[in-house]
Amino acid sequence: MKISFLAIILMFFSTNDCSNQEGDLIASFSYETFTRGSSTMYTVTPKKVTVKSTGLNADENSNNIAADDWSALIEITNTIDVSKMSQLKAPSDSRASDAALHAILSVRKNDTIYKTNSFDHGNPPEDVKPLVEAILRLAENVE
Repeated sequence: MKISFLAIILMFFSTNDCSNQEGDLIASFSYETFTRGSSTMYTVTPKKVTVKSTGLNADENSNNIAADDWSALIEITNTIDVSKMSQLKAPSDSRASDAALHAILSVRKNDTIYKTNSFDHGNPPEDVKPLVEAILRLAENVE
């Protein structure tokens, strides 16, 4: 009885691919800049890019993005170990004296959000710099 049960279990696992085909799905990217009294959130999903500002000039706008733009973000992300983004060191510390905005990059992957530590807007850690630049390029077209 035990052997037949074990054989059935082995057959099940050998015929079913136990790996999740959609295991590395990235749902969105977020890039937030902030200082005292205001913030700007750039959010990119497979369908659109949204820019939301708070503070005196509060505003929210969005644009659709092309599938090629989303694919480019995914390609850039594939070169980054997102699970280690929180360990990246900021190359400068101007945000400590209000000489630069604070910035944080987030990647939502498999229902988990991976974030960097705070860094100076305009001077991200080298590992995530191409991704930050790509997000900001897409956000330039949002009116």
